[in-house]
Amino acid sequence: MKPVSIMIVDDNADYRDQLRHAFEDRGYLTWTCPGHEIAESIFAAIQPNIVVLDLDLGETNPLDLIDAWREMAPGTRILVELTVPDVHRLRQALDHGAHAFVIKTHSFAPLFDLLEKEILAPSASFAPAHEPTKGVAV
Repeated sequence: MKPVSIMIVDDNADYRDQLRHAFEDRGYLTWTCPGHEIAESIFAAIQPNIVVLDLDLGETNPLDLIDAWREMAPGTRILVELTVPDVHRLRQALDHGAHAFVIKTHSFAPLFDLLEKEILAPSASFAPAHEPTKGVAV
């Protein structure tokens, strides 16, 4: 069985590296991107199973990335993250095709619970979801 591939798009280098190590420790094939331009290139090259996208990317509108990725690889699951809860921005991300959301905190445990129970569960497929997955605070 091919390992699940995950791309992390976050402009916070420390957070991005910690999350990458946590995914790799669990056996996921992981790529990281600090921002919009490199994220587009890497996504096109690898078309990962899952993207963890920071909605607080400073230089760009992450909704544009979601739109492009959903068109390019509709089976990719997109999970968005925010540091500060913003219902309007989360709703926009879900409306654009994100599958789930988390609020960043000091623990990755809820993020992994969400991935394993809602996104990677045997009943979940990598086909586009008709309804977004419920969010969980991380």
